[in-house]
Amino acid sequence: MYRNSDGVRRTLITDTDNPHNITVNTEVVMDGVIESIKVARELHPTNSTNKVLAKVPMTVYERSILDDWDEGDWKKWLNDPDNAMFRVWQGTV
Repeated sequence: MYRNSDGVRRTLITDTDNPHNITVNTEVVMDGVIESIKVARELHPTNSTNKVLAKVPMTVYERSILDDWDEGDWKKWLNDPDNAMFRVWQGTV
């Protein structure tokens, strides 16, 4: 393990047969993330022009980098009802 803080734990996995290849496994403790989103949702000003859309879990962010997400991919993820728990602002993107 090379990082274990703020609810994020990353483990580096090496391949002894091919030491130039590594894998990083990321795990996120979601309880704190979900609770902080609930607080942010309650405190978010409804009439503000600056909107916090969501708090994206690190695992999703890392997947977006690996899969080279564009604006359309983010829009799809943010508007997916299965991801509503991560939304701070409840409008549609």
